[in-house]
Amino acid sequence: MLEINLNENEINFKDLEVEIYKLVCEEACKIMAQILMKIDDMLLEKRDKKEYRCKGKKHTNVKTIMGTVEFDKRIYGHINSEGKKEYVYLLDEYLKMDTIGHISTNLIEKVVENVTEISYREAAKNIESLTNQSISHTTAWNIIQKIGEKIAELEKQDIKLFKENKLRGEKETKILFQEMDGLWLSMQGKDRPKGKKSRGKKEIKLAVAYDGWVKRSPGSNEYITHNKIACAGFASSKEFKELVDATIAKEYNIDEIEIKIINGDGASWIKESLGEEGVYFQLDPFHKSQAVIRNVENKKDARKLMKMLDEGKAEESLEYIAKLMIEQKDDEKQMKKLEKLYNYLVANKEGIKPYQKREEIKIPEAPEGIEYKHLGTMENNIFDTLASRMNAGKMSWTEKGANNLAKILALKTSGKLYSVVETYFNVIISKEKLTEIKEEIKLSAADVNKKQKKAKTYRIQRGGMPFEGCAMTNSRKAIREILRYKCLSELKVI
Repeated sequence: MLEINLNENEINFKDLEVEIYKLVCEEACKIMAQILMKIDDMLLEKRDKKEYRCKGKKHTNVKTIMGTVEFDKRIYGHINSEGKKEYVYLLDEYLKMDTIGHISTNLIEKVVENVTEISYREAAKNIESLTNQSISHTTAWNIIQKIGEKIAELEKQDIKLFKENKLRGEKETKILFQEMDGLWLSMQGKDRPKGKKSRGKKEIKLAVAYDGWVKRSPGSNEYITHNKIACAGFASSKEFKELVDATIAKEYNIDEIEIKIINGDGASWIKESLGEEGVYFQLDPFHKSQAVIRNVENKKDARKLMKMLDEGKAEESLEYIAKLMIEQKDDEKQMKKLEKLYNYLVANKEGIKPYQKREEIKIPEAPEGIEYKHLGTMENNIFDTLASRMNAGKMSWTEKGANNLAKILALKTSGKLYSVVETYFNVIISKEKLTEIKEEIKLSAADVNKKQKKAKTYRIQRGGMPFEGCAMTNSRKAIREILRYKCLSELKVI
């Protein structure tokens, strides 16, 4: 326990709070270790002694938010269903302890919570200041890779189920809005593409889907997307389409979806679903306006053209650009820009008119509380989901590192990240097991409540410098000089 001497020590509430917190965490780690070892003892007695042969104990540890819990657990040898000999820890199987590098689920969640907002180094510092545990930025990185790989594994399973027509979500909607865009990331090492065109960057894809808009709060004029889901990653056009389709099918009953509006900048991978029944493309309003601003130098002409495009007047817009090209025929630079804009709009002509103004799209009546508004949230989604974390400062990525973090960020946007972490990295305990564990906790708590023996207090002995008041020889001077700069515990005997 803390021994405080008000006459000798300077103390403040902040330091006292930290010291008590550390003491409580240290005691909690000891209690946790006792409980785990008592459960291990219980399993030793209850096991099938013919099937599981005890081969001794192994000292191990688990990093938790309380600190590092160190304990011993028994290893058992047995013959598996295939007739092969293998070694297992009954304690791990009993508690379903699927940890990442001996790190508890609570600590994993703290790491994920921080890494999705700030860099790995800053996240490691945050963990140390917020818990009684210290981890390196490399450990934080490893945790994210493990979770990202698990998400990718689950995505592959979903794609397989979707192809087998076995994936059916519970949410129902007649119209689904789907927006897609890419984020160009600076790559490093062997993943950095060569050539001037790429500039050392690769595009990571992001897709979001939702069934409409709702008011942020009653009486508010702000709207947010409803039932939004997201997925992301490095993938080919075909692979990403499969991922998007599976992600939607897992959440929504796709048999009920009559209309799907796809909003994007016109990239070929975004249009993979065009041609399917009930699927329509809309050119993203932001990218549409951006293309005009970048390629039409005269601001008055640019405003007029943007108004035409917003009203969905595709033919008139193209005719107006052609007129500008004739007027600017002597300006080679402006001609090239106008030609680029013309070709871009021709390639995406079917998506120029907003979906609400198309006769061929019969928009169903919106459910109560939901509205169907103008599309164009993708730039915000790109920033909020990926760019704010992955494109800040001078960051560069490996393909593996970026892919895994992007999948985590997309799952966070969907509001499903922590449920996945809990499902696949948590200790899942049945009611029966919980009752047994509670009994062990009571026993450990009883030990804490026992009257403790009075401990002796060993005070620090203080004394003067060696050879004080003695005749000074050269050797004595040398010893005094060493001790002036070193404490006794730092000295080594050779």
